[in-house]
Order: sequence, then structure tokens, then C-alpha cells
Amino acid sequence: MKIFISHSSKNKNFGEKLVELLRNIGIEESEIIYTSNSAYGIPIGQNIFNWLKSQITEKPFVIYLLSEEYYQSIACLNEMGAAWIIENKHAAIFTPNFDLSSKEFQNGALDPREIGFYINDEDRVLSFIQLLSEDFDITKNHLLISQSVKKFLADISNIKPSILSIPTSTIPDIKEPIKNNEKIAERKVIENPTINQSSNKTDLFSKFKDLILKGKLKDDELILIHYIIETGRFKLMTGWQESQEIENILEWEKINEIENKLSKNYKSVLKRLELRDFTEVSAVTSSNNPKELKIKEEISQHLLDLPQDIQSKIHEVIAQNHFEYTDEPEQNDMWNF
Repeated sequence: MKIFISHSSKNKNFGEKLVELLRNIGIEESEIIYTSNSAYGIPIGQNIFNWLKSQITEKPFVIYLLSEEYYQSIACLNEMGAAWIIENKHAAIFTPNFDLSSKEFQNGALDPREIGFYINDEDRVLSFIQLLSEDFDITKNHLLISQSVKKFLADISNIKPSILSIPTSTIPDIKEPIKNNEKIAERKVIENPTINQSSNKTDLFSKFKDLILKGKLKDDELILIHYIIETGRFKLMTGWQESQEIENILEWEKINEIENKLSKNYKSVLKRLELRDFTEVSAVTSSNNPKELKIKEEISQHLLDLPQDIQSKIHEVIAQNHFEYTDEPEQNDMWNF
């Protein structure tokens, strides 16, 4: 499988940063089709239309980099139509100023009800990387992934948006002429909250609470938080000690009659929390490999006194994952690995 980035050439600045991110997390050069860069594009001497058609029929993972410019391009719409007919696995990524209410998007080949995300949404970028890991060999170095994503978001924030991409509803009437020394940014022309996300960063605990309240943490992540609170294990074993922690969790799940989602998904849960920047390495082996992770202090210092609405969300998930353990072995197959 390859990754085909369907995009408008007018958005190649975003596309180039996306390619850079993919390469940094381990995607091979030969696995990327990106026609705005000859290193990832059409082989010399081949007809562009026939070559693109042959690539799409091989069912690559298609990334639609959507913008107003994309929907103004006949070539882009042809690519979208061809890939959509073949039912490729795909993801829709929106440039920062793309208007989701535009009639072109609402009436296009892609189902607007499908979940896409803005290119500068950190949490969704991390989820996207996890999705890619199902089909591609992504680096196992969580720190490298985190650094690559942060660099990607910083680079994206430095790209000047095209005036064509700004929804007219976000441009207020300017009754007075702009003074020579007046900065455009100071007029707050762009009010879309996704555009300058990096300038609205909150502290880590606020981010932690916000993700819980918005339902963006999975059940197994919340179960881990509950496990940490109940057992006081703010440091978690990983690496060669991982199996020991899983055994502890498995016993805890049985005692508390909780489904074994956490023990089964422990490794991926740790990875997700690390990518969200909620954990850090607290101990390493003699070879400098992580053997223990801990919840960052900005979060851990609040875990024993969480706000009531956060506690309610966690308890709700625990109740939904209740499993009555019995003395009959055949009734407890879910704990058999």
C-alpha cells in the first residue's frame, strides 16, 4: 500500500509539510505519492493521467487535502472521483481556513458526515498517525513522533493562509482605511478558532480535563486513569517490565469486575497517553531504554482531587465496562489471552 496525497498545487506548502511529517515518523519515500515534488511524483516519460489512474487502482491510502482551491481544480475533483469509486481507505484533512459549510464540500463526492480534521489540530493529527500505523511501519520511538508532530504544527502555523481560503463570513466589514503601519493581524480579520491554535495553548491539566469532558479519550484510557487513582500507581512499568504491569492490571480488573480492555490494550494506551504528552520516562535500563513511565506532575498532582464532572465521566465509563466475574471458567474467557 502507498499513500496518495490528493491536493491542489496551490496548497503545496501544506502538502510539503505533510510529506515531511510522514517521512519523519517512518513512512518510506517509495510509499508516498505526492505530485508537487518530483521525488515523490510521476516517473519520467510516463503520461500523468494514465500513471495516476494506475496508482489509484492499486488502492493506496488516499489523503484528501481539502481547501477552496481544491474544489476549484478540475484535476483534483477527477482524482477524488476516481479514488471514491474504487472505495480507497482515506482521510480528509482540511487546510486551516477551509469552510466546512461550503456547498462544494457539502455536495461533493466525499460524505461530509465522515470525520475529517483540520491540519493544525494536534489531537487529531496524533489519532491520524495511529490510524496509519495499522497499514504502515511507523516508528516505535514515541518521543520522535511527539517531536515530529510539534515541529509539523509549528511549521503549519507559519504558513500564510491564502485569501481565497478564508470564508467570507469570517471577514468583517472594514469601514476605515488601513493605516500604513497597522498590522493585519491586529485587525483580527480571521476569527476561525482553528487557525491560530498554538496561540491558545492551555496548561497540560486543562488539556487533560478538556479531552475527558469532550469524550476524546477512549474507554481504556479512562480505565487506566481510574486504575492509577485506585492503586496509587503513578508510575507504570513498560518495556521488559510491561508484562508484570499487565498481570497487576488483570488481577485488578477481576477484583473490580471491569472488562479487560485495559490489560489487553495496555501498550497502545501508554502510547496514546505519551503522544498526548501526558507521561514521561521515569526510569531506564542500563541500555537507556524506558522501563517505567509516570504521569506528568501537572496532571498527577490533581488526580486524587479531580473536579466532580471529571469524576462523573470516569465513573460512567467504569459502569459501562462492568463485567461480573464468576467461578465458572467458561464464563471468564475474556480474561484468557
